Amino acid sequence: MELNFLKNAKKNELTIYIIAACCIVFIGYYFLFLSPAISRFLSVFREVAKIQTRLNEAELSIKRMPKIKKEIDQLRDKANFYSNKLPKEEEFPAVLEGLSVMARNSDVKITKILPLRSSTVFSEEKIPSAVYDEKEISIDAQCGYHQLGEFIAELEKAERFMEVSDIEIEAGKANSKRHNVQLTVKTFILKGE
Repeated sequence: MELNFLKNAKKNELTIYIIAACCIVFIGYYFLFLSPAISRFLSVFREVAKIQTRLNEAELSIKRMPKIKKEIDQLRDKANFYSNKLPKEEEFPAVLEGLSVMARNSDVKITKILPLRSSTVFSEEKIPSAVYDEKEISIDAQCGYHQLGEFIAELEKAERFMEVSDIEIEAGKANSKRHNVQLTVKTFILKGE
């Protein structure tokens, strides 16, 4: 191949041809080698940034793990505490016996104790629970005001959740210091397990 055109070209034109050839080689090199390498580098850089973020989150979670375990233990203790305060269905006779013992300790004579059926009517305020049932217990008793106060105080201090919802007191005809009392005590019973 003859390179006559190079011999005949002027010095300035030769410089332009060399620069053009270098530009063509550089552009070819850029699109064939450099551009894919830069693209791969940027995608790897993005992946590394994502992995670094996940790693930082994992390290934070690992650092918080003892605190989370402590919170779980505290919540488990609370759940056990409250489940002990709510008797199970099979423990309901023991609740009735406990009421009887509290009455004896307060010098309240129970004449009748009767578990009532829970009402099945639910208002908008009362939503049925999937965890517990509310049980009412009707108690007829004979006692004085002081003894009744002691009995209610015993109910409030009891291990089980109990609430006195209704009290009716009728003056005693035979003894002015002993009155006929009707009260309704509400308690809660755990459903199932």
